[in-house]
Amino acid sequence: MDIIIDLLKTILSFVKRILDRLLNRFMELNIFEKVLIINTLLAFFAIILPVARYFIFETWFYINNPLAVYMIAIVIIIYVLHYLSDYLSPLIQLAVKSLANLYYMGWVIYIHLSRELSRAPYELTAGYYLNIAVPVIFTVFSALSFLFYGRE
Repeated sequence: MDIIIDLLKTILSFVKRILDRLLNRFMELNIFEKVLIINTLLAFFAIILPVARYFIFETWFYINNPLAVYMIAIVIIIYVLHYLSDYLSPLIQLAVKSLANLYYMGWVIYIHLSRELSRAPYELTAGYYLNIAVPVIFTVFSALSFLFYGRE
């Protein structure tokens, strides 16, 4: 029984050290980078929330985001660029972040305008607008981070 307790203590202390390091790393970031990290939570909701709904057979059917996998890729790109910030110039980071987000946002808008989400008449839900807001937040705060702290 003591072995199990010691093993649990070791694992918990290891997890605590990792969380402390992550918190310290987060606290060292500038305010714009903090917003980018927190925006990841909104990106998670943009992935899981339905983007549209339609009424048929006396019930509502919801349409999931067909581009959700690309939002996951954008979040991964943001984090990878953050950890490669010592090796890449801030201008390249800004260009990659902005192009990825604008490309995604363009496709989200196109899918609705072309009426390709569903053949049935549908109405947009909050998830659709969140799929537009998240890339805008990523792009704006990446640009602000570059303008205010990009040359450090």
